[in-house]
Amino acid sequence: MRPEGTPAARDLRWPWWLLGAAALLAGAFARIWQLRSQMLIDDEWHAVRKLIQSGMGDIADHFGIADYSIPLTLYDRWLYEHNQLSEWSMHLPLLIAGLALLVIAPLLLRRTLELPVRVTWLGLLAVSPLLIYFSRTARPYALLALCGVLAFLALRNWTARGGRAPAWAALYVLATCLAGWAHLLSLVFTLWPLACAATIATIACFDSKQRERAARVLRGSLLLGALTGCLLLIALAPPLINDWAALAGKAGADSVSGASLYRTLLMQFGITDALSLGVVLILLVLGALRLWRSERFLVASVLSAAIVGMGVIALTQPAWVQHPLVFARYATPILPWLLLLVASGLVDTVERLRKPWLTMPLVLIALIALLARGPLPTWFYWPNQFMGHALFQFDYDPAHNPYVTRLELGPVSPFYTDLAKRPAGSVTLIETPARAHSNYMPDPWLQQIHHQNVKFALASPICGEGDWDEFPYTASGTRFKRFGRLADILEGATWGADYLVLRMHPWTLPAGKAFPWPVAWPDMRACAAKVEAKLGAPVYRDDAVTVFSLRGSP
Repeated sequence: MRPEGTPAARDLRWPWWLLGAAALLAGAFARIWQLRSQMLIDDEWHAVRKLIQSGMGDIADHFGIADYSIPLTLYDRWLYEHNQLSEWSMHLPLLIAGLALLVIAPLLLRRTLELPVRVTWLGLLAVSPLLIYFSRTARPYALLALCGVLAFLALRNWTARGGRAPAWAALYVLATCLAGWAHLLSLVFTLWPLACAATIATIACFDSKQRERAARVLRGSLLLGALTGCLLLIALAPPLINDWAALAGKAGADSVSGASLYRTLLMQFGITDALSLGVVLILLVLGALRLWRSERFLVASVLSAAIVGMGVIALTQPAWVQHPLVFARYATPILPWLLLLVASGLVDTVERLRKPWLTMPLVLIALIALLARGPLPTWFYWPNQFMGHALFQFDYDPAHNPYVTRLELGPVSPFYTDLAKRPAGSVTLIETPARAHSNYMPDPWLQQIHHQNVKFALASPICGEGDWDEFPYTASGTRFKRFGRLADILEGATWGADYLVLRMHPWTLPAGKAFPWPVAWPDMRACAAKVEAKLGAPVYRDDAVTVFSLRGSP
C-alpha cells in the first residue's frame, strides 16, 4: 500500500474523482431531463384529489382510502391555496431529495469508506432505475430513500460515540419521524437500527469492561425510542384512529410469492435476468464481508433490517404487494444501503487482480454494463412525457410486463402517423377526454409513433358533467402546465398548442370488457359539434379522433 499523500497515490486518486464527477452529473441529468414536461400519472393524482376537497386539518387527520403522503399533500395544499400548484412544484421536493441523496450519502461516509467504494456507490445510486424514477415522481419514495440513509447513518455515528452525540441523535429522530409520517411502512426499516443498538448494548452490559459505555447507549436508546414514539404518536394517531378500518382492510389483501419476490429483487437492483441478479447478490455478500471489518454495526443493522423489514411487509400482505414495484417501493429506505454493499463487493472483486491502475476502468465498465442491461436505455428518448407510466415502471423485463405483452393499441389514426413526418417535438397536441391512469391512456405508445408533445384537457362541462376528468373542472388554485380546461380553449386559450384532439372512443389495456373504462364515456359527437361551433370546422376527422387547429391554418 502506498501512503495516500505520495505522488503515486495521488495519481491513482484523480481518475476516481473524475468518475465521481461524471456519475454525479449523469445522476442529476437522469433525474432532471424532461422533468418539466412529465405528466402526472396514476398514484400522483391521489394527493391532488384529496387536497382539492379537503383543508389542512382533514389532510393531516387521514391517510385516505387511496393513500396519499400526508406531509407532501399538506405541501401541495399550501401551493394550491397560494395558486401555485403545478406539476413542477409537486415534483420539486422529491427531485431535491433525489439529488441530495447523491451528494449526502457518499459525503457522510468519507472518513470511513475508501474513495473507490464511495465513488462506486455514487455510480450505483446515480444509475439506479428505481431511485431515478422515485426522484421524478410526486410520491414520497425519494424522500424515504434519503431518510433511510440518514437514519441508519445517524444511529451508527451516535452509537460509535457511545451515545454522546446529541446532533446525530436528533438527526435520527427527525429522519425516522419524517419518513414515518410520509409513509407508515418505512418505520419497519428506520426503527430497526435503534432496536439493534439497544440489543447490542444490553448484551454488552454483561461485560464488565464495556458495562458503563453500554449502559449509557442503552439508556440513550430507550430515550430516543420514547422521543421518536411520542413524535410519531402526535403525527400518526389521528389518521390511524380515523382510517383504521381502511388500513386494516388493505392488510391481508395480497401475498408475496417466490416469483414476485424474485422479480422485486430484480427491480431493486435495476436488472432483468437471473444471471445478473446472481452476480449482484454475490457482490453484495462480498461487500458485506469487506465492510464487516470496519463497519460491523452498519452492516449488521442493514442486512437484518432488509430481512426483517421485507419479511414484516410480506407478512402483513398489503394490497398489490404481489406486484414487484409495490414491494420494491415499500422497501425504499434500505435500497441505498444494499447498493453500498454491492459497491463494496465490486471494488473488492476488481482489487483482487492486484492492478490498481485497472480498478477504476473495470468499475466504470461494470457500471456501464449494469446501465445497459437495465431499463434506462428505453426511457430516455425525446420527447417522452410518460416515464412514470406502467409501460416503463410495472416490471423492468418487457417479457413480464403486461403493458408490453398484453398491448392491443388497435388501429392508429393516420393523423398520428402523419405527425411523425414532422421534426420531433415541433408540434403540441391537446387531447381530451383523457385519464392519466396507465390502463386508460394510450399516449406512451402514440407518442412513440408521432414523436410530438402532449397535453390533456378536462372535458367537463363542454362534453357534459361526468367523472371522466382527473379532477373537478371547477377547481381553482392550480397552475398545471400539462392539464387545462376544454372550456378555456373554446374561449381562445391555446396553451402553446397546435391542435385540439377529441378522442371519440375510450381506450383501455387490456382492451374491451376485460378492463372497461371506469365511468360512462361522454357523448363525443355532441361535444364535437359544440367545439366546431366555436373553433370552426375540424382539420381532420376519422372514427378515432376529431382534430381542430389552434393556430389558424393546419
